[in-house]
Amino acid sequence: MKTSLSSFDLRTLVAEWQDLVGGHLDKAYQREDEVILRINAPAGGKAELFYKAGRWLCLHEVENKPESPPPFAQTLRRLLANARITSVEQSGFDRIAVFHLEHGGGTVDLVFEVFGKGNVVVRDGVTVAAMFPQTFKDRSVQVGEPYVFPRPGIDPLGLDRDAFARTLRAAKGQVVRVLASILNLGGTYAEELCLRASIDKETKVKEISDPQVDALYTALNNIAVAVDQERRPAVVFREGHAIDATPIELIQYRDLERREFPIFNGALSHYLTVAEPETATAENVAAKFERRIAQQRESLDALREEAMRLEAQAVFLYGHYQVFDELLKAIREGRAPPEHAQIKAIDRKEHTVTLAIGDFDAIILDYEKDVTANAQALYDRRKEGLAKAQRVEEAIAATTAEMEAAQAKAVKVAKRPRIKSTKAMWFEAYRWTISSEGFLILGGRDARTNDQLVKKHLKEGDRYAHADVHGAPSTVIKDGARASDVTLREACEFALAYSKAWSAGLASGSAYWVLPEQVSKQAESGEFLPRGAFVIRGKRNYIHDLPVRIAIGEVEVEGHRKIMGGPVTAVASRSARYVAIAPGKGDRDAISKKLASIFGVPIEEIARAMPPGRNRRTTRHRGLGTPRSGDKPYTSERHYGPGGFSEGGCLRPTRSSSISRTMSDRRSGTTSRRTCRSPCRPRRIRRPVRHASRPSRNCSSANA
Repeated sequence: MKTSLSSFDLRTLVAEWQDLVGGHLDKAYQREDEVILRINAPAGGKAELFYKAGRWLCLHEVENKPESPPPFAQTLRRLLANARITSVEQSGFDRIAVFHLEHGGGTVDLVFEVFGKGNVVVRDGVTVAAMFPQTFKDRSVQVGEPYVFPRPGIDPLGLDRDAFARTLRAAKGQVVRVLASILNLGGTYAEELCLRASIDKETKVKEISDPQVDALYTALNNIAVAVDQERRPAVVFREGHAIDATPIELIQYRDLERREFPIFNGALSHYLTVAEPETATAENVAAKFERRIAQQRESLDALREEAMRLEAQAVFLYGHYQVFDELLKAIREGRAPPEHAQIKAIDRKEHTVTLAIGDFDAIILDYEKDVTANAQALYDRRKEGLAKAQRVEEAIAATTAEMEAAQAKAVKVAKRPRIKSTKAMWFEAYRWTISSEGFLILGGRDARTNDQLVKKHLKEGDRYAHADVHGAPSTVIKDGARASDVTLREACEFALAYSKAWSAGLASGSAYWVLPEQVSKQAESGEFLPRGAFVIRGKRNYIHDLPVRIAIGEVEVEGHRKIMGGPVTAVASRSARYVAIAPGKGDRDAISKKLASIFGVPIEEIARAMPPGRNRRTTRHRGLGTPRSGDKPYTSERHYGPGGFSEGGCLRPTRSSSISRTMSDRRSGTTSRRTCRSPCRPRRIRRPVRHASRPSRNCSSANA
């Protein structure tokens, strides 16, 4: 099974990526050892460049990209935002792709190393940023130091026939191994060359003839021409399982099923979708341990053989005690040794003599010691060897147990159903929830989406809500003119829960709602509105004593299962399973991970529904264990109509209170002005003085 790119694969991909030249880098994402770069293509639309350290590099769309970028992704965003791609190339025939960029009036290179442990490096002569700072024997990848490419391997496509023959014959070992490693072709194409040249891949290089060398060279050129000019990209299947993605048709796969694609990048992207990551891991996990066990067994056999040899030498010494005693005395006293002594060497510095006698090619003795002491030394070395052999046996047993455990885990992972993301909806660009009456409520995630939400989605007939705290999202109730006080209250709860009131640990707070025409981006003369801020003019309809808490549950939207966060009443009214959450000291990531496991969705979907800051899970829940006695039976039919909902309004027509509608549309004779910001920053603004008496909970009568 294919587990990484080959040099021919990368050569093909770089040729296909020339359409990206002229495009601009947008955003960078990172998930563990994976980096995703969003690119605004010159022909229009967006592309995503996916990199997995040391293994994959291709245009491949990744779902559920992390919402919060790790430090390296943040660095890429800072260094390469809107950088223009001027060229893309492969470094020689190595598995290194280089994107040459223009940014800020200068040039910079983005280097992808797709071999070994892999790396992503930004350089402008020196290393500006590196995914994995590291130091090797012949080069260093450290920020601030000059970046040097790895020592280039042999480029087989740059060799003529004579140079190819000389390089091949200068190597040792099996021909397939020499082609794969020395000539930089990789295992798949090394075997393909052997098949096309009709050579047994296990043949030793020294045994191949000149005509066979010529056949290998001809096969290499034929493959190179096919990769450059006659590509037939496909994913190869064996018994229904994807095993490879190739840019050309290979003889070794001629009897297997092929699914062809217009371009190789498309075939590779499909292969990553259907074959990664569980299948490859399950099939390859045993190979690593088997190689380790084989090496350990070789060491064990060598130790046992050495112990037997030492024991035999000691027995031989005792069996010919008089002869060896006379020999050692003569050497020790400086006399000529006996004529029958077969001495190979005498080392006066180390006080040793090497003998070739009997069945032994070399027995090394210390002539300063007698025969008994030398024999004892041999027995001591034998004992140490047997002790080492015992430890190796224990290591083999431990490795075998580890392999069996890893295989069992791999099989379990392979059988486990892959967690798939729920269907993406247009409103997921924002925070969202659906009220208990079926109205869609949207909230900004940051300053940019606050601006975007109000400008694109706040229409006549909608309502705007905002928490009465700094750092709250702009909130839009779609078709809110038809909503009752229940939905307006839930929208205000929603705006409060996703504000800084949560991270501050508040238990309750206030929020208000206004009409669309009261929301303006135009500041007063002499004032400045930052991104994401709006001016509210006129009467604000306050709702006080709102609880700071949310619920997260699974709901059905347009026939698709979704994970929704929002006010407890809204989520509980349409969710069979939900959990209520309040501000606390619990770890946000731990709670997100637990809920992702419960609901069977990627953790990113839970994280998008969670408010910022620490949380604590409350006891109020449904469908996550023992139901509460007060919970009512859940039926989705009573909450959803047949038409679903669109961007323009709510899920279904609902009854709205004419009294509430009349009171909410009544405009106050006096006006007040207040700047609404999200995320809000402290600003010296004169705020109206509230009355000492507590305003009524009726939102229409609350003072602005």
